Amino acid sequence: MRIKLFITVLAACVCLCSCSSQSSAKPCELDEKFSSQVKITNGERNYTATLTRADAQIWQMEFTAPETVAGLRLGFTGDVCTLEMQGLKYELDRKSVPQWSCASLCCGALEEMIAKRGVSCTAQGDTVTEKGSVNGHDFTAQFEDGKIKELTFSDQLKCEF
Repeated sequence: MRIKLFITVLAACVCLCSCSSQSSAKPCELDEKFSSQVKITNGERNYTATLTRADAQIWQMEFTAPETVAGLRLGFTGDVCTLEMQGLKYELDRKSVPQWSCASLCCGALEEMIAKRGVSCTAQGDTVTEKGSVNGHDFTAQFEDGKIKELTFSDQLKCEF
């Protein structure tokens, strides 16, 4: 009887303590002075830009491709969005920028991950997956060896770093 009880308890412990392929993890560290080249795929359109964070809620995205938007610089500073191209400058209220704007979503998601607000994490080997939401839109970020590699919003928007 004791052996059966021991085997049952041992089996239960093994089942409860066995390793799974995914485990919860701590959020990855993103530099507060974040800067990276980013390839953006929005539907069937592809863009290339340099994305830089100067401080909390201060972002700049400068497009380098395709030729139709090369040189366009978007800046987000608090409640203001600035657009600059070929010496022309336009400012608007940040609330006027569409919620599905690739720049707004990308910067917003990165801001949430830097602040570690409302982000859940899982790890599988050297890959960490962080999930969260910005402006009511869910995102998934993939990190490899502690560096962000990809940020996606559904199947419409993908940012590769």
